Amino acid sequence: MKLIDTHAHLYWDSFKEDFDEVIQKAIDAGISTIINVGVDVEKSQEALDQARNTRWPEGLSVYSTIGIHPHEATKYAETQLSSDLPDSANLRQAGRGAFVDEDITKLEEIYRSNPEKVVAVGECGLDFCFQDKGLTTVILGSETTPESFDSGQARVTIKALQKKLLQAQIDLAKKLNLPLIVHCRDDRSKDPENSEAWDEVIKMVGDHPTILHCYSGLSHTTNYLLPTTNLAVSFAANITYPKNEYLREAAKLLPLDRILLETDSPFLAPQSKRGQRNEPASVKEIAQLIAELKGVSLEKIADQTTSNAKKVLNI
Repeated sequence: MKLIDTHAHLYWDSFKEDFDEVIQKAIDAGISTIINVGVDVEKSQEALDQARNTRWPEGLSVYSTIGIHPHEATKYAETQLSSDLPDSANLRQAGRGAFVDEDITKLEEIYRSNPEKVVAVGECGLDFCFQDKGLTTVILGSETTPESFDSGQARVTIKALQKKLLQAQIDLAKKLNLPLIVHCRDDRSKDPENSEAWDEVIKMVGDHPTILHCYSGLSHTTNYLLPTTNLAVSFAANITYPKNEYLREAAKLLPLDRILLETDSPFLAPQSKRGQRNEPASVKEIAQLIAELKGVSLEKIADQTTSNAKKVLNI
C-alpha cells in the first residue's frame, strides 16, 4: 500500500527536533511521496532546498512547490504603505503592484533552478477569514474608482489584493505548465452558508489543473463542482472533526477519481490527536475514514488517490 501526502510543510520549526522520527513514522504508515508546500518566497526556497538536499530513506520521494499564501496580502500592503508611493495617476497604471511582480519573478527563478523537483504553484488562493486590523483597505493597485480615492491616493481592499496575488500565480502556473494548489476559506461567522471565496476561486482557476487544498466547500459548492469542473479535491484531517459532517458528505458524494489526501502538517491534526502537532503519517487515518465512508477497502483508497495525485502533479 502506497499513500501520497499532497500537502505538508516539513520545513516548519516544530519538526526540527525529531525530524527523522517523523519521516520514519510516515514510511511505516505507507507514505511513499510527500509534497513540501511553500507559502511565500522564502519558504518556497526552503521547501525546495529541503526536498532536493535531504537524504530521504529509500522508498520515499519528496517534491516541493512555489507559492504565496493569501495571508501574505497584508504584508504586501504594509510594505507598500511604508514605501514612497507614486501619485494617484501612476497608481492607476501600477497593475497588481511592483512588490507582487518582484516576488512572482523570484518564484519562477526558484522553479527554474530545479524544475524536476518543483511540481506545482501554491499554496495560493483566497482566505476571507482575516481580521480587520486597519488594513481592510490599503494603498495599492489600479482597480480604482473615483470613490476609492482618499487624499489623492488610490485604495484597494485586502480581498482585492488577495485576488491580485492569486491571479498572478494562476498566470505563473499557466506560463510554467504547472498545476495549482489552492487554499480557500470563507468567513461564515455571520452567514453559515457563505461561499464567496469558493465561488471566486472556482471562477478564477477555470479549467486549469488544480488541487483544492484542505477542502471546506459547503454542499452547494460540492454539487456545483461535480458537473462543471474537473478540479481535484484534497481532504485533510478536519474531515475527522465531529462538527464537519458536511465534509464527510462531500467525500461520499465526490467520485473517487477526484479525491486526494493531505495532512497540512504540522497543522490540523486528526480528531484522535486534536491539539497536537500533525504529521504526514496521519494520511493513513484520513484514508481509512474515506474508505469507511465510501464502503471500500483502505487499499482501494490508497491506490486510487495515489494515482490521482500522480496524474494531477505529473509525478
